[in-house]
Amino acid sequence: MKRSKHRASKDDGKGKDEAAILETEDMRMPDPDTISLASVTAVTTNVSNKRSKPDIKIEPSAGRPMDFQVSVTVIEARQLVGLNMDPVVCVEIGDDKKYTSMKESTNCPYYNEYFVFDFHVPPDVMFDKILKVSVIHSKNLLRSGTLVGSFKLDVGTIYTQPEHQFFHKWATLCDPDDITAGCKGYVKCDIAVVAKGDTIKTPHKANESDEDDIEGNLLLPEDVPAERQWARFYVKIYRAEGLPKMNTSIMANVKKAFIGENKDLVDPYVQVQFAGQKGKTSIQKSSYEPIWNEQIVFTEQFPPLCGRMKLQIRDSDKVNDVAIGTHFIDLRKIANDGDKGFLPTLGPAWVNMYGSTRSYTIMDEYQDLNEGQGEGVSFRARLLISLAVEILDTSSPEVMSSTEVQVEGIPNISDNATGKIEEFFLFGCFLEATMIDRKIGDKPINFEVTIGNYGSDLDTPTRPKSKKKKGGDGDEESELINGSSDEEDDDGGDISSVSSTPPMKPVITDRNYFHLPYFERKPCIFIKSWWQDQRRRLYNANIMDNIADKLEEGLNDVQEIIKTEKAYPERRLRGVLEELSNSCSTFVTLANNDQNQAGKTKLDRERVKLCMQELENMSQQAKTMRSQVKKSNVKDKIKLAQNFLHKLRFLSDEPQHSVPDIYIWMISNNKRIAYARVPSKDILFSPVEEETGKDCGKVQTIFFKLPGKKSFGPAGWTVQAKTELYLWLGLSRQRKDYLSGLPNGFEENMAVKAPGAQSLPPTSLVYSMKQIFQLRIHMYQARSLFAADSTGLSDPFARVFFSTHSQVTEVLNETLCPTWDQLLVFDNVELYGEAGELRDDPPIIVIEIYDQDTVGKADFMGRTFAKPITKMSDEHYGPPRFPPQLEYYQIYRGNCTAGEMLAAFELLQIGPAGKADLPPIDGPTDIDRGPILPVPIGIRPVLSKYRIEVLFWGLRDLKRVNLAQVDRPRVDIECAGKGIQSALIQNYKKNPNFGTLVKWFEVDLPENELLHPPLNIRVVDCRAFGRYTLVGSHAVTSLRKFIYRPADKSVNNWSAMEEVVIHTEPEPSIKKTETVVKLDSASDAVVKVDMPDDDKGGKGKKKRKKGEEVEEEELDESMLDWWSKYFASIETLKEVLKAQESEAEEKEDFDSGEGGGTKKKRGKGNKNKGMTGEGGPEKKKHKIEELKVYNRELEYEYGTFEDWLHTFNLYRGKCSDDADVEQNAADEDRLIGKFKVCRQPLPNCHLSSCF
Repeated sequence: MKRSKHRASKDDGKGKDEAAILETEDMRMPDPDTISLASVTAVTTNVSNKRSKPDIKIEPSAGRPMDFQVSVTVIEARQLVGLNMDPVVCVEIGDDKKYTSMKESTNCPYYNEYFVFDFHVPPDVMFDKILKVSVIHSKNLLRSGTLVGSFKLDVGTIYTQPEHQFFHKWATLCDPDDITAGCKGYVKCDIAVVAKGDTIKTPHKANESDEDDIEGNLLLPEDVPAERQWARFYVKIYRAEGLPKMNTSIMANVKKAFIGENKDLVDPYVQVQFAGQKGKTSIQKSSYEPIWNEQIVFTEQFPPLCGRMKLQIRDSDKVNDVAIGTHFIDLRKIANDGDKGFLPTLGPAWVNMYGSTRSYTIMDEYQDLNEGQGEGVSFRARLLISLAVEILDTSSPEVMSSTEVQVEGIPNISDNATGKIEEFFLFGCFLEATMIDRKIGDKPINFEVTIGNYGSDLDTPTRPKSKKKKGGDGDEESELINGSSDEEDDDGGDISSVSSTPPMKPVITDRNYFHLPYFERKPCIFIKSWWQDQRRRLYNANIMDNIADKLEEGLNDVQEIIKTEKAYPERRLRGVLEELSNSCSTFVTLANNDQNQAGKTKLDRERVKLCMQELENMSQQAKTMRSQVKKSNVKDKIKLAQNFLHKLRFLSDEPQHSVPDIYIWMISNNKRIAYARVPSKDILFSPVEEETGKDCGKVQTIFFKLPGKKSFGPAGWTVQAKTELYLWLGLSRQRKDYLSGLPNGFEENMAVKAPGAQSLPPTSLVYSMKQIFQLRIHMYQARSLFAADSTGLSDPFARVFFSTHSQVTEVLNETLCPTWDQLLVFDNVELYGEAGELRDDPPIIVIEIYDQDTVGKADFMGRTFAKPITKMSDEHYGPPRFPPQLEYYQIYRGNCTAGEMLAAFELLQIGPAGKADLPPIDGPTDIDRGPILPVPIGIRPVLSKYRIEVLFWGLRDLKRVNLAQVDRPRVDIECAGKGIQSALIQNYKKNPNFGTLVKWFEVDLPENELLHPPLNIRVVDCRAFGRYTLVGSHAVTSLRKFIYRPADKSVNNWSAMEEVVIHTEPEPSIKKTETVVKLDSASDAVVKVDMPDDDKGGKGKKKRKKGEEVEEEELDESMLDWWSKYFASIETLKEVLKAQESEAEEKEDFDSGEGGGTKKKRGKGNKNKGMTGEGGPEKKKHKIEELKVYNRELEYEYGTFEDWLHTFNLYRGKCSDDADVEQNAADEDRLIGKFKVCRQPLPNCHLSSCF
């Protein structure tokens, strides 16, 4: 996150190309644990490598409903098959149906009817909806009519099209009851899907003959062939295990209570939905481990226009069936449409289903999660399935012509078809639990870790009795001992899991948060579980994720170098591409090595082949690209490298699951409060380093969030708890080094002193080494923050967390760019572990920005992480590491950027002599600010005086504010606490330009231009009785492009105006001329200006405002008075306008003739030539010198003067929750108007940063 060059760790193997780009200024900070903004995923690689990078982009909960609108225009139908037809077109999405009018006795009806469907659902649900267009013959009030043919596709396919729409395309109709019959006709329609914030563009209309070419304009995505074949999709459902113990009917629970009947209270069946059709297996009565052995057959055109297949285990009930768990199969991930591609195939493999918590209640508040909406908060079940596709030959007589869904029985599958069962071992240690929300209350808190059903205190399975038994989830075999989660195995006598930490009362951190007192004693958990050994799938995914992470970090780095204008971004990009090329080659060798074939499926083999082929190509392309990188094409090459990144992320997502994800629940007073989900692949151990999960055997920072719908809205942004957690997952036989990644300095504390218990993992770790530090946090300022108030501004303050400590800065009112200039000191911070490790790899600091509200809770605005620079007591406080430099840190809100924060962090060890050894806190003491300490000298930026000059031009397009029109606006400009106000516009409707144009103010700004604060523009409307209403605001984040830099120091004796000319463009020498300015054809205001020799630049400026130059050739009889020229020009203008109306070609000639005179950025010589060329023939005709007359405002004639005026959009209102800063900036709803100021420096301005 830091704006500094990212340096890799010593053991990162990145040395080759890195050295080339460490410029001299960077050499002063060789500290490896600085933070690079580059790694958007937060803190950079560490030296000791014991902490993994925390993920700064905390996703707001998936499954949040959004507004969607689907608009369908049915234009016409052609070539409908049938006699004497009265066709009607029906458009349906889900259960919504809309019909066109009926057209009588025609096979090619014309409708041009428009339908709109509105939805408020989560995106996933929306994109899975099927849109069906069907033509019905002879429908009336009494008859439902006969189906001629239909066409269907899912909404997601439409949304992925350019502009989210199909425009004037022909849908091919087929008869679902007779697939051998071929095409039944075509319907021409427009279909568009709009989500909130999308802009709709109407595509360029093709001419009619192109649109009548039906075959060339089919309603299909580009990569789908026009002739689609019919295919059968065979979904085989074998069995499920690990279902939660539940029944939905109240009667069943009553019956169980009275009779004590101990049957399994669930009647499961599987429902598969695909392309608008549903198929169901039989119901297995009373079974937690149902075996179906059935296949569901769908007949659909291939490739299908539906992206996902939905599988659900449901519980059959007399009242209503409910979903137990849902899984989606993305067809793109199990097929490859390339030349060496393969048809969709999957399994036989287990898929894991996640959903609501397993503690069953009659009214399940998280039922949506079981339906597949949002992120599941617990393991629900796993299902053994396979999928295959067969292309049909519709000409053969055996083919069934109907597309009805078939259900058939299939033979049983062998036990070892999905791989050999192995014992897995999961170990976890909680090093810290802080930032616990005070709302949770002060009841004892504990954490529960589960993997599948193992570790759950409700229904923990035991070890499979024999190796032949299926993998793992035999619920009814478990024996709970004393109601705890420590069960024993009959034959071994050893404890197989301790999955919960002991409950502990939380301690107050500050008025918003608690923490748990895990000081020297860190609780541990461990779980043994049994799964089919399919680690190879996860290993391949890990290697690709690892390559993608490094590539992303490298590309962010290059962009950071470009942004901060450091030297040689091309060298860094070459290094990134070389590393990518080498890593891809490594993948090919590692994937080739694997000889273990147990449980390999066709998809496994095809995917490995595909990934090897893709990564080999990528390696070659990266090598070629590396040789082509130059300074001039760095940005283009970054875009190409981004494509590699998308492809790697797509390939690394494994569609066939193996070990389920790990869930960690925070439980307070037996109530489940918040959870975190850790993908099993991220913590999976492998002897080969590249295959190991990125967080395996490392301390990771995990933030807990609320489950399900509770996390929608403001509650979803607040962290419920933050834990520092060490996790390790691997085969039990590989576990010898499972503790090696923990910070050093601990002793293991065993649970029981029983014989044979030596091999057991510890239940807690006791740290004997303790270091004491003082943390200094220099909070200087922030910029471009999230607009949290309806005015479009915020009242920001920052809350800083480190270990079990927390402090806040002061609140600054009504700004998006606060300058806190505040030093926060955390005294006596206790950290456990070895001093050397803490120096190289200190814990992270969490900084959260909030908006203070007068009533209610503060609103969350964003979060960022930082690592302090650490000084041990025996080290000298001085260059190159100290004092620390202020750096910019990227603030995130969810996964969107929400501003930047300028700060520095230092962690100073308090030695034996106490605080006397620490460097003194010296800085200007500010009496007004009371106890608030400013950032000390040496860290705060060095300031110098700047003069900011503004040429106010005008305001445009102001919208109403609080239903009232803006009448008397004024602009306030503020930078670093100083500012000016523009003149008041007395009547905005009559004249939206300012009376007094030029104003200036002086301000102290940092000498380092990258640290300049933003300039804030606010427009207020002055109303009666001294009231002011904010109209809108704009923050100019970077002043660099406005800073005036003289071209050459030796030319300071020239006139100021000529400096301006050099600054923009050298001017060719031309004769002195006279400039005449005309406002518009209806006005009588005239300006005549004589230009002195040294005022060339000024002439350009005046002329830009209103007018054109006259011919400079000798003028004889045409030297008439001004009015003669004026009326002659008006006559010419009228003639031209007439000619324009009559002949369009002449209009084009006229335009091209004016071209030379209208573009401002050309040299004046060009303008003269343009005028001469135009004036030549006219002089012969009129024998009179003419003016150029415009019949509307010059601002519109000259592209709103964009060449010398800046236009700033003014925004008002809150930013939307789920949009990026850039997206919010482009949000039309918040745009309230535009403000114009001058681009170039003004006369006599030698030290200005100007507009």
